[in-house]
Amino acid sequence: MTEAFSGVVLTGGRSRRMGTDKAALFGARVAAALHAAGASEVFEVGADDEPGNGPLGGIATALRRARNDVVVVLACDLPDVRPEGIRAVVDALTGDRAADVALPPGEPLHAAWRRTARPAVLAAIGARTLAVRAVLDRLRVVEVAGIDPAWLRNVNTPADLVQTLPVADPTVPEIDIDEMIRRRADGAYLLDVRNPAEYEEAHVPGAVLIPLGDLGERWQEVPDGDVLVICRSGARSARAVEALNGAGRTTVNVAGGTQAWIEAGHPVVAGPEPA
Repeated sequence: MTEAFSGVVLTGGRSRRMGTDKAALFGARVAAALHAAGASEVFEVGADDEPGNGPLGGIATALRRARNDVVVVLACDLPDVRPEGIRAVVDALTGDRAADVALPPGEPLHAAWRRTARPAVLAAIGARTLAVRAVLDRLRVVEVAGIDPAWLRNVNTPADLVQTLPVADPTVPEIDIDEMIRRRADGAYLLDVRNPAEYEEAHVPGAVLIPLGDLGERWQEVPDGDVLVICRSGARSARAVEALNGAGRTTVNVAGGTQAWIEAGHPVVAGPEPA
């Protein structure tokens, strides 16, 4: 049975590359995984005891505040973290009484720590060696094999959401072709996320092309306000909607996509320009 442990979600990052608060996007999901793994307490650490020390400062604060000897510290941008992976690092740490930290190889922000590691963390902060990996050189570390890498992916930018989500959330907001026509008449922006060759062959009049593969770098070109996202059948556009809404835009998916538009008998435009 997994030993009693505390769970901590680090929420202190500024989320500059994401464009919106990552803790608001994923923090509750990470906390839920900690609860499901059996943490006896779960709390967030946003501002550490001595601000300006990055994740290492957050870890020092977590180790001070935790009630249990074993403390799992997770970054808030791990949307696919699983209870099984959390329990694996806890069990690895408690199974080796001489160990200070247990973590998957190369993943210091998905780790189980002993509170007794705090002096080494503070010493690293005092020496201004603020990389988490640097403090690990001062400690006995157990590397935990067998944790699915998919559970460890972190999301720093909208590109990460667009490029790594295999299936869109079924709760992504959707509209049909008739509703798209009504909203377009009211001035809604229509974004096409297909490949350029597909777009040039036939697209809805007025649709602006930003291919899904480019959206992570170009998402700021998408305006605020009512944005409708379309692709061929609705799958790629659903992924784009999830990523864009996560970055603070207000978008909806056009169900059935350009194919549904054509099947309904509406005209299309050929060529590289919107109209």
